[in-house]
Order: sequence, then structure tokens, then C-alpha cells
Amino acid sequence: MSTGTPPAGPGTEDAGERPRRGWRGLGWLAAALAALTALCALAAFTVWGPSASSGGEPAPRPGATAHVELTTLERRESLDGTLGHPRAGSFFARSDGVLTRLPDVGAELSAGDRAWEIDDRPTVLLRGDVPAHRLLEPGVRGEDVRRFEQALSELGYGGFTVDDEYTWLTAEAVRNWQRDTRGMEVTGTVDPARIWYTSGPVRVTSHEVAVGSDVGPGTALLDTTATERVVRIDLDVDDRGLVAEGDEVTVEMPGGGTATGEVASVGTVAEAGEESQDGAPGEEGGATVEVLVLLPDDAEGFLDRAPVTVEVRGQSREDVLAVPVGALIALSGGGYGVSVVDADGTVGEVPVETGWFSDGLVEVTGDGIGEGTEVVVPG
Repeated sequence: MSTGTPPAGPGTEDAGERPRRGWRGLGWLAAALAALTALCALAAFTVWGPSASSGGEPAPRPGATAHVELTTLERRESLDGTLGHPRAGSFFARSDGVLTRLPDVGAELSAGDRAWEIDDRPTVLLRGDVPAHRLLEPGVRGEDVRRFEQALSELGYGGFTVDDEYTWLTAEAVRNWQRDTRGMEVTGTVDPARIWYTSGPVRVTSHEVAVGSDVGPGTALLDTTATERVVRIDLDVDDRGLVAEGDEVTVEMPGGGTATGEVASVGTVAEAGEESQDGAPGEEGGATVEVLVLLPDDAEGFLDRAPVTVEVRGQSREDVLAVPVGALIALSGGGYGVSVVDADGTVGEVPVETGWFSDGLVEVTGDGIGEGTEVVVPG
């Protein structure tokens, strides 16, 4: 009778095989864990670099950084404006007759030019601020005499003293002026209907009556503006503190160019805004004041009545800590922070409170944030 090992029956395992298979499975598990550990270490090295405490090289410094600066921030506001010319007023007839001549719309008139003609008799522009109101002749005295003599001398006529007395010498200079002016009657005296004072050159914008019409004293003949180029801004009353006379502003001109302008005036009387189409006050219903910005004569791209954008300086804050806006990062828990670069090159997130934004900078405050702190500015 044989004493050998009985054959294994169906479903029975070989006792000698059991340990070999168990150790093989544990070996695979150990190898997998080792590989995972190596991968995690590689990822950590890639993201954070070697630890300073490990004795390895310091972490590489970020590529783009900036330093927190102590500065003054200025707010800039964009205002809507319209190109044009400052209004100079309407011209009125000073005598009866038939209107025989008007200057063309768009014409520019200055001292010595004919403003209009009635019955072929011209009315001439002179420089001055107060209307003529009486006949000037030898023996007359007053400030209106001084005003006329000053204006006549500016046309190049002399031989008299500019004072408040109309003398025979003044009368002789007037005769010379009248002889040089076609259609003017030579009398040596000054009829107030023959002169019209303006503070400077004017530009004709419209006619109020047609040539050939019968007119009389007080008939509106034409409308004018000054020849200066301006931007007109209807500024909300609440924003009136944004500008002051003499301020420099930047105007974005039609065509893409810019021009530097100067605030010439800020209105002192508020005007009601426009109402909405249904008659109720809308977004444009707030009270406004008129602001005029004077442009240089050579401002390129000027187009009468074209809309423009005007950049003005608003309020300012001094001695604030600021960083480039691009340095801000969104924190996972909400709010903003900056990535601060330590002396050893490591980078840490620091929460900050933001304040004013201006010219690409943002005001920040936070623990450990001071002048000179280095922060990352992602590219």
C-alpha cells in the first residue's frame, strides 16, 4: 500500500503553492505604493521645489514681481462732451431799411469786417464789450468815446489820443476810416447803427432773416459763436467738484487722436436735465452745470458738434500703499490677496483689503504689507 501523498481532489488547493502566491501579491502592492510615493515626491518638487530645510538649493524666484510702493493715487473720470464753439450772441439791426447783405454761414468775422448791410450801408465790427448807444461827435466825452477810440486805433488809424474826449483830431481819423470803408458815409461822426462791438472774432452759425427783407431796429439778423474751439460738457451737479477753471484735461478727438484742453469755465447756475419721452424724469433728468473746455487752435480731428470723451482728474489720496492691479489674486475662501516673495524666494499668499484703483494701480492694506514688499505679478 502506497504511503505517497494522495492526489488532490477537485477544488482542493496545493498546500505548497499557497505561500508563494500570497507573497507574490504583497510584492505587487509594495511596488505600486513605492511608485505612487515617487510620483507625489516628483509633483511636490515640481510645484514647490526643494525644501530649504532639506539642504537642497533655494526655490527659484518668480519671473515677474513688483514692489509695494507708497504713492498718491488720483481718480480719473470719463465725461461725455460735444465739440463746438462758445456762443457769442445774436446780431440785431440798428436802423430801418432793406437788408442787402449778410455774411455766409460759417464765415469768420473780426474787427474791421462788415457784419451786414442795410440799404447798402455797412455796419462794421469793432472790438469792445458794451454796445454803442449814442452819436459820437466833437465835444462828446465818456467811456464810450474811449472805447471807440481804442477800437479805431486797433484798426491802424491814429493822429489822436485815446482818452474820453472826442476831438477834431478823432473826427479826422474817423473820416479816413469812413473813406476806406465802401458804402460808409464820410461825416467825421459815428452813428451807433454803423458799428457793432464784439469781444473778439466771431463765426456765423445761422441767419435769422433773409437778404431782401424789410428790417428795423431790434430785428434779429444772425447768430454767432466765438471762433475758439471748445468742448461743452453738461456735468451733473453732484460731480461739479471734479473740475475747476484752469484744470488740464485730455480729450479723445474724432479719428482716435487726443488733445490737451483747459477748463475755461464751470457753470454756477444749474439747469434741469432732459425728461424721458413719456414726460417723466429719467436717467437724464438730473440737474447739470455747463463746463467749457478750451482746445488749441491746431487740435486735429475737430468736427463741430461731434461727441467726444473727456478724461479729467478727480480726487486724490496721498501716502497709500499700492501694487499693480495684476498682482491681485482671488483667494479660495473669498476676497483678494497678493503672493508675497520672502527673502529666501518662497512665495506665500497674504490676504489684503483693496481701496482705490487708478492708472493700473490698486491701494492695498494687509498684515505684513509695507513699502518695498515684493509681490508676484503673473504674466
